[in-house]
Amino acid sequence: MTKSKSKAIARFEGKGIIVNPYTLKDPFTKWNKLQIMLFNDKIEFNFGNKKIEANLEYIEDIGAELPRRAMEIAKASLEDISHYSSITIRLPDSDRTIIGFAPETSLYGKTLVNSFLKKLFYILLSKKEVKVQYGIIKGGSFDTSVSWEDGFLVFAQKPIKKGVSVVNEQVLAVAVTSGGKPKVYDLFNNIESVDRVSKTITMGEKEDEVEVLEIKQIKGGETMTSYIYLPQKERLFVLRYIATLTKYSNSVKKLLPKTEDELESQLASESWSGDRIKSEIEQLEPEEQEILTALYTGISSLELPPMMGLEVDEVEKILEKLIDKGLLDLVRIRKETELTEKGRAITNYIISNF
Repeated sequence: MTKSKSKAIARFEGKGIIVNPYTLKDPFTKWNKLQIMLFNDKIEFNFGNKKIEANLEYIEDIGAELPRRAMEIAKASLEDISHYSSITIRLPDSDRTIIGFAPETSLYGKTLVNSFLKKLFYILLSKKEVKVQYGIIKGGSFDTSVSWEDGFLVFAQKPIKKGVSVVNEQVLAVAVTSGGKPKVYDLFNNIESVDRVSKTITMGEKEDEVEVLEIKQIKGGETMTSYIYLPQKERLFVLRYIATLTKYSNSVKKLLPKTEDELESQLASESWSGDRIKSEIEQLEPEEQEILTALYTGISSLELPPMMGLEVDEVEKILEKLIDKGLLDLVRIRKETELTEKGRAITNYIISNF
């Protein structure tokens, strides 16, 4: 069966930056011209000399806050960084990577970013299955007639007041079929608060205690409480949607991960599985493994040529390869190096298992 051709959905052009624990340590990391192409089944990031392509299933987050260093770098190449966003991906056998993007000019900057994000959220959330208890508490009183309903996320047309005019916009909502009649619940408007709580739900043929979102809204002058269950990734996307495309960002702020903290934690205590380390080691030449082991045991880079019986230039070429692979950090121009976190993890495995 012939695979159907990908359909283009949206495009963004501006500048972007690749952020992971290793690029943040690279003094040459900068914001470069970037074109993002969103398709119905994948997303492409084209930096000119570098292209990253990811199936939509590999998108882990949208709109994550960029680390401080990425923002500092932006000041050198962008007119204004007040309106930016990001897309986090994790390709198979790769590190988690954030692609930050922003318009090259502040003129219509927010509009350009949000227009692209709306299409991205639509592709990622539309028709995703959920379970919902809509309006189970109204004004402090439980409504015993409200039960868990199966539904799915939709983008429904809603009149939105903008200045003195009213325009129809697509907004995130929940659709259910109750008694054979379709209903649309306006769950993400007039939000008072959002929290995470545990609820017991019938999942298939058994009951499970799962984490759900508790959403309190102001309806008719009183507080109405609803609960919605959806998978973890889609739950994060919904929280990001509220944070980036609605005026209720403060209601979800405490529930969102802190990007800079995550990256620092990842760099300090990154866990490497045995299979992944073996895969890295298989790509190393014997001389590269020998150098890593020597540095791990405290031998200086300058002592390597006589120890290995090689010329200085030959050793420096090997060191350059190890730097490019992210296993060494350059300390001095004359190729004095030290092991990175990744390098230490791999070398420790070499010493322990070979």
